[in-house]
Amino acid sequence: MGLALLRAFFVVHWALPSAAAIAAGLLFDHHPLLVAGVALAGVALRPVHTGPILRTVVVVLMLSPLWSASLELYKWMVTKVIDGWEFIGTFPSIFLRIPSHLIYIVLFLVVATVGGFLQVTLILAPLFALIGLESRGRQSSRDRQAGRIMALLEDPTGGPPPRFSLYLRPFATTGHLASNAVGVQASATEQPGNIQTDFEAILAAGFPAHLPLIALGRPGTLLSTQPEGVYTWPVNRTWDIPGTGKVACTEDDWQDKVKLLARQAELIVIVPLAFAGTLWEIRWLHKNRLLDKCVFVMPATMAGARDYSPAWKKTTRVLRSLGVRPPAYQESGQLLMVVEGEKVMRSLPSFVHAPLPRATALLLQFAFLRQRRRKLTGDRR
Repeated sequence: MGLALLRAFFVVHWALPSAAAIAAGLLFDHHPLLVAGVALAGVALRPVHTGPILRTVVVVLMLSPLWSASLELYKWMVTKVIDGWEFIGTFPSIFLRIPSHLIYIVLFLVVATVGGFLQVTLILAPLFALIGLESRGRQSSRDRQAGRIMALLEDPTGGPPPRFSLYLRPFATTGHLASNAVGVQASATEQPGNIQTDFEAILAAGFPAHLPLIALGRPGTLLSTQPEGVYTWPVNRTWDIPGTGKVACTEDDWQDKVKLLARQAELIVIVPLAFAGTLWEIRWLHKNRLLDKCVFVMPATMAGARDYSPAWKKTTRVLRSLGVRPPAYQESGQLLMVVEGEKVMRSLPSFVHAPLPRATALLLQFAFLRQRRRKLTGDRR
């Protein structure tokens, strides 16, 4: 009963934007096709930067009369600015038109500056505060769930065995597995940079909340996407996003926790780079015949991000020593699995060029892999 209620909560939670679209469409009498499109987008899209609460707020605002009224106000203001400029152009003397135009420009700049300040203070600042609050809440919720899973594994008498997947990666790559880059220059005095979205955030969004992807790490830590050298608001404050749920560990117990989690996980998603801890994990997985439930992430190399080609070449030598043949490195990145009985890594459908949004494509891909794994093992959970 408790598990059923938990799953129902997660479904309702992620369905909030779509439910809000339907409610707003009925309340404000929008065309059914528009409402259906927004509701479908709420289901298909799983953006990593915003949670369902913020998306619900945006959906309600866009479908409410407030949005159309703000557009009409903007059009009216533009019309009045043009009318004022044209009116000055009717002055009979050029000696009146030129200073009048200059004064008009100054007044326009003053009003635009004040309007921009009010927009930031009354709209953007609260919106960014909501983004930060919800991001911290989402990470905290994932961390608590990861902690509950670890507690159940350490004390099986506490409840039924949990369903989850495990994410293994070198700690040094946290926040540096870029999956896309958006160029930005916050001010004329700063160098342009790239807002990077860490692939861990997209991976985490590719797992439903009741079947989470968890990892060892420091609970409460968000993934930063702030470009290096850019310190201007809002770029320097608004781009921290949640990743996988974290299980706290120490230098003394992390290996024991990896063993316990890896044996019970439905899938193991691993970034196989040549770091001491990760190489130990690969060798342990190979020794315990768990490579067949691993999804290997070949990290992409994006503009302005780290080049993982040298690290992948080092890992290739280690995997070959274990009898596993990985492919050559590709800058676009890949998802790979070891074909059972063949010891050859095969590429899964590309997560970079998928026709669906990446998080949605991964959600479907991992659901298929979990289902196939359960059939092979006879797991009926």
